[in-house]
Amino acid sequence: MKMREMNYEEYIGERCGCCVMPKGYKAMRFDNGRCEMCSSFTPKTFKGGEALVRDLDLNPGEKVGITVSGGKDSILMWGVLADYLGQNRVQAFTYFKEGLSSEVALENVKKAGRVLNSTPHIVYESTSLERFRRNFRCFMKRPDPASVRVLLCAGCRYGITEQLYRLGEQEGITKYISGASYLELAPFKEELLMCKSHRHDIDDGLEEVIREYPSLAWGDNLSVIRRDQKYKYKNNETLGNNFSTGTYRYKLYDFDDYFENDPFKVEAIVRDRFGWEKTDRSWHFDCRIEDLKDVFYFGFLGYTELDFKLSAMVRYGLIDRATAIEELCAQAKSIRTSAPKICALLIELGLEDTVPEMMAFYDKYIFLKEDRIA
Repeated sequence: MKMREMNYEEYIGERCGCCVMPKGYKAMRFDNGRCEMCSSFTPKTFKGGEALVRDLDLNPGEKVGITVSGGKDSILMWGVLADYLGQNRVQAFTYFKEGLSSEVALENVKKAGRVLNSTPHIVYESTSLERFRRNFRCFMKRPDPASVRVLLCAGCRYGITEQLYRLGEQEGITKYISGASYLELAPFKEELLMCKSHRHDIDDGLEEVIREYPSLAWGDNLSVIRRDQKYKYKNNETLGNNFSTGTYRYKLYDFDDYFENDPFKVEAIVRDRFGWEKTDRSWHFDCRIEDLKDVFYFGFLGYTELDFKLSAMVRYGLIDRATAIEELCAQAKSIRTSAPKICALLIELGLEDTVPEMMAFYDKYIFLKEDRIA
């Protein structure tokens, strides 16, 4: 079989003429080939480090908390905050799901701690792998784009937010700084849930997903899934970034309100200062199932979170559109030829029984098919 040359539109579909937002993204309006994000774009302004110090207004001896994944953004944040506040005033927390989290990412956290002479709090979680296995088997019986995050990520969001803040409560921490990047906002996952609901309501959409999978009702699984919907990056009960859980009150600050994010510079800095490493993924590599999620989103929709990040980078002038197109084509080719790698991962995770269903998924969805001629 010989593969014929394909142009980028055949590989990744039509795109915004300014960035690379896919025209297949139904929640986006396009006017004369230009997406509404580009039409209404106003770049962020950044307050700077001195403003962050003033806004935090720390008392003598008070510490701030940060959650770190082992990715470059959170490791850079740790270093920058240590420089501005003093390394003994920044307490890092990280969450490790045994069998699902990346050992490389965890080692990045430990290395940064050694460089900064600061020991991170590491929460090891041992139940996620078995939960993932059971929920993944449910998912493969009825694959659906809205259920990808609900079923495959059950338990994680609580772990990386509320569980770590609870630990911070014991340390007397009432102020946290988030390293989530403005370049990585991908609203389509919540929009998929909203589309499940007649009221266009996210929580109602979650309940509809649960109704579609009766076999999810085992042990504490449904309560964990519902709990995770509450504990997003910014929890549902916030006002001016003021959070509360019972009697515990804390405030969340966004690192990217103060500092610009240039992924190329960030990576160079953390490699040099902390010996930072990555896997074959350039981002979101702290979780081993991200490749799986990419296959499902690309298969269902023809795009992934990368499309949104690259579009943001084009708008901010960090890359040009042609480079973004090249990266998306490379990702499309990689995903379309990923079946051996993904099946090997499933076997490693103890899910060898789902390999035939996974191969059937590759065969079914048009975005996962290479165009071959004899």
